[in-house]
Amino acid sequence: MPTMVDSGQRRCTRCGALLSRFNAGTRCASCQDGPAARRADPAFWRDPTVRRAVAAWELGTVVKLFRQHTGLSQAGVARMVNIDQAEVSRLERGLKQIRDRRQFVQWTDALGVPEELLGLLPTADPHIPDSKGRPGAADVGARGYAALPEGPGQLLLPAGRSVSTTALPVLTLPAASFLGDSLRLDSRPELDAWRTMPMRALIVANRTVDGAVRQFVTDARPSGVRATASDPVYIPAAYELDDLTYGILWAMSGFEAALLGDDQTLHTSLASFTASPGLPLASDLGLTEVSRMLIGSETAARYILGHRDHLGDAPVFWTREQHGEEAATWLFFRHKYQYLERMAPKRPGGTSGRGFCVPEAAVASSPAYERVLLFLAIALMESSGIRTWVTDDGGFAHTDGFALSHGRRAVIATWVRAEGASHLAVTARPGALRTFADVTSHVSQHSATAAEQAGQRLAATAEYLGLDASWLGRRCAQLSAVGTERLARPRSRLLGLEGLEAACRFVAEQLVIIPRTRTAPTR
Repeated sequence: MPTMVDSGQRRCTRCGALLSRFNAGTRCASCQDGPAARRADPAFWRDPTVRRAVAAWELGTVVKLFRQHTGLSQAGVARMVNIDQAEVSRLERGLKQIRDRRQFVQWTDALGVPEELLGLLPTADPHIPDSKGRPGAADVGARGYAALPEGPGQLLLPAGRSVSTTALPVLTLPAASFLGDSLRLDSRPELDAWRTMPMRALIVANRTVDGAVRQFVTDARPSGVRATASDPVYIPAAYELDDLTYGILWAMSGFEAALLGDDQTLHTSLASFTASPGLPLASDLGLTEVSRMLIGSETAARYILGHRDHLGDAPVFWTREQHGEEAATWLFFRHKYQYLERMAPKRPGGTSGRGFCVPEAAVASSPAYERVLLFLAIALMESSGIRTWVTDDGGFAHTDGFALSHGRRAVIATWVRAEGASHLAVTARPGALRTFADVTSHVSQHSATAAEQAGQRLAATAEYLGLDASWLGRRCAQLSAVGTERLARPRSRLLGLEGLEAACRFVAEQLVIIPRTRTAPTR
């Protein structure tokens, strides 16, 4: 029988992990049995994306970044934590969540997360629902965003379900002044050189306001026909880095990097493909997941538009988007906004509607910035005169996407989670029409966001997603006042900001929030 040791806070001399009270040695079992675990250098833990992931309990992102930094395999990490490699894989892919604080701390101990980061952890998982069954909305605008250090660096945007990790060059400088609604950065050699980068790069202005460091971000390239790299940089206060602006940058950068990387092949594919039932989503062309998302969504849009005349003035729709990453295609894919404009009700006050299935598990597993994107996509539907319904019943999650004209026909068009092939069909069979009508009838009558007015539905949607409606209204009003071009100007012709700006305008109008963009200057 092993000798019990009163170890207190003894740690392994090789990897720093807490030693078992039954371990009389100086190394943990992993270090005794195999090679020394590779440790991340201190700079890794200072990276804002790593700090944000730790603070948000996004352990899968932390592990993935840790492995990229150290070169460890999933099996190597598994040995550090004494679990199976398959569990590490599930964690990185988002199929497994660590929701217990003690388990989370055990992981961070094994990885060597500095104690100062652990001191920032909330007492409970920020994704755990509160007493109302929703993730907490407190401090939703700023939670988890560590300040970017001054000087050149990078903003590492985490991978999503389809979006890959994206690294954006960032130059962070103290603001020369903060007057009215904008911050000013004066011309200097490193700033002028940064503004000539053809790739997407960011400029961040630091300013201490009311004792707290706040950061404001803008696209590095000068905007306007006469703008030059040597002009002072003015960053709107509306571009403060928070869940709204971070989500916009995350989606735009992730979409853009994938589409530009596939540009030649994607251009050829889009020029030659037709919207036909059973069409493969270009899976054999080596395209990224985002490019397949674009081809799949455009296939579905073309197919529905091809049958638009048979759907009447106010069809109802069913969509499969459950997360902000999928829903953000409405905000940024140019063809989807054009499709939405063409499918909008032809008469004011029509009865067109769109149902979403967003189970509570999908809400709980999504970071706040992704829930903001989902909220904005739903707001975009409402801005087009389409009433939205949200069901939390996971039994509808696998229902095909469709556009339904009651009593006439239904156009089936599915690309989200379509397993590599679009599902396209037109049916006038009475049984099929009744089934689709039953789906929309049930969801509309039992919507978690049911309300008579669009503004009330948006407020209910924000509450369901664990977001602060007043904060969303204020921030959308601020963005609407200055536009989003200087924040996230697209580099790909396949992307646009029209959908995002329409959604922000509508949220600002419907939530009736007076913009508070003017901040008292600090000296």
